[in-house]
Amino acid sequence: MFAKIHHLLLIICLSLLIYACFPEPLDVEGVPSPENQVVVNSQIVPDQFLAVSITRNFSALTAGPQSNIDSFLTTILISDLEIHIRADGQTYIMDSVAEGIYGLDDLPQEAGTLYELSFINPYNGDSTRASTTMMEFVGFESLETSLLVNEFDTLLDVQYSLIDPQGKNWYMINVQELDSSIDITNRPFTELINDENFEDESYQSSFTVFFRDFAPQDTILISLTNISEEYYEFLELRNEQRYQFISELGEPVTYPTNVINGFGFFNAHLPDIRIIQADSL
Repeated sequence: MFAKIHHLLLIICLSLLIYACFPEPLDVEGVPSPENQVVVNSQIVPDQFLAVSITRNFSALTAGPQSNIDSFLTTILISDLEIHIRADGQTYIMDSVAEGIYGLDDLPQEAGTLYELSFINPYNGDSTRASTTMMEFVGFESLETSLLVNEFDTLLDVQYSLIDPQGKNWYMINVQELDSSIDITNRPFTELINDENFEDESYQSSFTVFFRDFAPQDTILISLTNISEEYYEFLELRNEQRYQFISELGEPVTYPTNVINGFGFFNAHLPDIRIIQADSL
């Protein structure tokens, strides 16, 4: 069973995943509601657990960042499912640890392992399936942060290095402010990297976290994850849409998925998670 810290980390991880897909609300009329379908999100904490959230899909007409998130989540999270994970010839049944959130803390975590997820889709009675392969762990070689104060707000500058393994690789760095209330409306900042300009070497770079206002007392979670090309393309498309200031002029977007009979992404990525305390800034 999950210890208290496991449960806390699980809620943090999946809160970020759920809210990250919230669309901006659209002021239009005469558009039919989408057919109900399940959406899969997942997160692994190394040597701890696999967490999966199951929600229903929703349209940009019904929710957005200004919605009442707590009440809205109760309408989209799907509980009482029996979720199976198959790995290394063994089948595991996930525990229900919160409404719409499922966990498994005895799953083997080895690079190259194929994981297969399956459950009965409550909307059509058919099997929803997805599979993914555990990516090689890549952690920070170094990580430093500093605050950048200007006349408008206080930004966070992140300097990091990593050792890039052989082959083509794609990386995601998430930066998220943490507080005791676990406010899921505070979405993470995502920096994407691919190794097309470096290969099999130590790579150093930096970026600034904008559209935020940090303070010296903040506690900040920073994670580095080696991800699949398919998930990188999904995140790249999502970032492009997020920073499109004139959304009315944008083209409709169909996001990629690796879920059969559903949407979302089932991933087996091992993040290097660092929690930076105020005195480290």
